[in-house]
Amino acid sequence: MGQITVLQAALIAAWVAVVESRIIGYTLSGFLRFTAVGTGFVVGLIMGNVPQAMVIAATIQLVYMGIIAPGGTTPSETVVATAVAVPVALASGMTPEQSIAVAVPVGLLAAYLVSFRFFINSLITHWVDRLAEELNDRGITFASVVLTTIITMVLFFPSVFVAVYYGAPLIDSFLKTIPQSVLHALTVVGGSLPALGIALTLAVIGRRELMVFYLLAYFVSLILKPLNVNALIYAIFGGIAAYIYVILYYKNVFENDTNADYETKNSEDTRRKMDTTISNSDIKVTEKDLKSTWFRWWLTTEVPHSFERLQALAFQWSIMPVLRKLYKNNLNELKEAYKRHLVFFNTQGTWGGAPILGITLSLEEQRARAIAEGKEAPDPNIINATKVGLMGPLAGIGDSVEWSTIMYLLIAIALPWAKSGSAMGALFPLILFPVITYTYGYYFLRLGYRLGRESVNVLLGGEKLKALITGLSTLGLFMMGVLTSSYVSISTPLKWTISGKAFELQAILDKILPGMLPLLTVLLVYWYFTKKGLKVLKVLGWMVVIFFILGWIGIL
Repeated sequence: MGQITVLQAALIAAWVAVVESRIIGYTLSGFLRFTAVGTGFVVGLIMGNVPQAMVIAATIQLVYMGIIAPGGTTPSETVVATAVAVPVALASGMTPEQSIAVAVPVGLLAAYLVSFRFFINSLITHWVDRLAEELNDRGITFASVVLTTIITMVLFFPSVFVAVYYGAPLIDSFLKTIPQSVLHALTVVGGSLPALGIALTLAVIGRRELMVFYLLAYFVSLILKPLNVNALIYAIFGGIAAYIYVILYYKNVFENDTNADYETKNSEDTRRKMDTTISNSDIKVTEKDLKSTWFRWWLTTEVPHSFERLQALAFQWSIMPVLRKLYKNNLNELKEAYKRHLVFFNTQGTWGGAPILGITLSLEEQRARAIAEGKEAPDPNIINATKVGLMGPLAGIGDSVEWSTIMYLLIAIALPWAKSGSAMGALFPLILFPVITYTYGYYFLRLGYRLGRESVNVLLGGEKLKALITGLSTLGLFMMGVLTSSYVSISTPLKWTISGKAFELQAILDKILPGMLPLLTVLLVYWYFTKKGLKVLKVLGWMVVIFFILGWIGIL
């Protein structure tokens, strides 16, 4: 057995503390929290064995496919599960499948730490209220960003350090004492649980009419398995299939592009009017202000997240410099602006938060300019009503497109690299996902500012957006089919002899329908999610019990 040093345990714990603080950016920290491959790569560097760490992380990743964070919480913390399971498995010699037995309970326990973090942050919100009354920008920054980051690190660092440093010896001793039948049962459980993650992804995408692409990819990948076709080629095939489907299904949209003309005309008219108005006043939001606001929001969206206000503190902190600029000559109005943006706010950060930020800045600019010119100013209640009205619809789009589809699509493409021990399995999605989301997030913010509330019609009402979502969903389901055939490992060793002739149950099943057991398992879990809701913990518990028993008694 290898020994995990104090330094290695401390570095791994520090990594988890930073990721869980979410101070490294909305989509970067979100990617690292929801997925295993990024943390597996970092742990591999620290432990000096990147290839094996990537193999273990890829196995764990399959269990957590489909995990997203509606409302900011998840049923399990993937980053903590991976950060503990990978070094413990490396040090104790566990198989990748057996490492899941460590990852799952650790991830579940870590979710309670996240909830405790949100509770503590709720207490901080009342202090920020008092700081807003005083217009204390430095105090607000410390409370909303610095203190909440420190609190999270204090919660996670010691917990993960103890689990990593003392976990390997305990697990190694445990493995030496348990029977071989139990070890086999744990391996069976590990091979079956990827079906849970894949079924969850199918349910989250939620497009039953597109399930034919999942089945198509599953059987095609089974047929082509002897050719060792890589995931990138499958992604290209899936992309072509998605393109053809979208072109045929949305044929009228691409033939009659009236919506795009309408959007362009409105964009140009609105920009022309705003530019004319702004030129008559020194009170204006510049491109530099928009870039700064977007960076501040992307950096801290989930940092001061709390049960009481959720993302409100991050929203207020993000636009705070612009508000001070707009109301610099009217401190009473500035104070009221600070306070109205500290009320409850919660949405998806890129597809929801970005355009809402832009719209809010546009409305605040109009109000500040009207007050400065002695005209009737827009009612501030309109600003809050606009925010509240847009939170839900835009969050639904963001969770579906960004977290459920784009992120897991990139993971699906990269997972075979990770499974083969390549660092590209982590670096490819880890770099690409934040860059893509940051870029279009800033575009959405500018769109919100330029078009005001009309921008929501562009985001919600455009047929081209619906076509894009359909195409991404199609490609996502296609890649899930490929992953099912490759990584859900369920088979039976049962065999018997009749009249001197040997029969193997697995061979009989393969003649009826190749890959029957993995496919039926995924479809059964998917059916349960569609009928009973996303009761992930309940399904996880039943799968562990059922497959452990079937493995223990030798049926699987």
